[in-house]
Amino acid sequence: MNMPIPLPVNTPYGSSGGHGPMSTPVESMDQCFGKECAPVKIKRNTILFTQGEKLTCLYLVEQGEIALTRISPDGRETLIAILGPGEFFGEGALLGGCPATFSARATRRSVLLQLPERKFRSALEDPQVCRMLLEAMARRCDDAWNQMEVLGCTHVRDKVRTGLAWLSGRIGVETGEGVRIDMNLTQMARMVGCARETLSREVSALRREKAVDVRHSNGRVSFFVRNPGGRVDTN
Repeated sequence: MNMPIPLPVNTPYGSSGGHGPMSTPVESMDQCFGKECAPVKIKRNTILFTQGEKLTCLYLVEQGEIALTRISPDGRETLIAILGPGEFFGEGALLGGCPATFSARATRRSVLLQLPERKFRSALEDPQVCRMLLEAMARRCDDAWNQMEVLGCTHVRDKVRTGLAWLSGRIGVETGEGVRIDMNLTQMARMVGCARETLSREVSALRREKAVDVRHSNGRVSFFVRNPGGRVDTN
């Protein structure tokens, strides 16, 4: 049986292609508020805040990488997003006046811009800023629906293939060798909702089918998903 694995190709993170959630807000916020958005250097594995905490500022990623995770009532941790340069987070808690619904941790040495809540609310008076916020929140909703679809797959094979399709479109970078996803096995397993060992077996099967390649460089792992929009044999 042939199973389609549609792989939409989007641009990464905050690139100029328009698919990265926030290429201009960081620049816009920085230009609008200058010293109010002083850079803050964050070490790898630093926890910025945990689920349930009250936030006092908007976080904007200038350099590095931030992982957002959510803990379910039964204690399971799901990776809901990996954010790179040009993206921001924390706006939902500030807008709703409620505690954060996820935790945030730096997975690399990062530089963040912190916009105080008072300045954030002032920024809402700018129609351009409001539009960017609405566009970002709409994309987050789309991501949430896509991740729910992945997590809802009954069979692990479908879960992994659907997850690769989603991540290729969300954070994939088109190259001459396929769509590159910079994410290790543990991160990907937590994002698609399966055990790391299970994911490893499925990825090995895809490698044998030459649908996916995995490479290691400077301590980072990259998946190369080949033949975007094509079909792979799952027999």
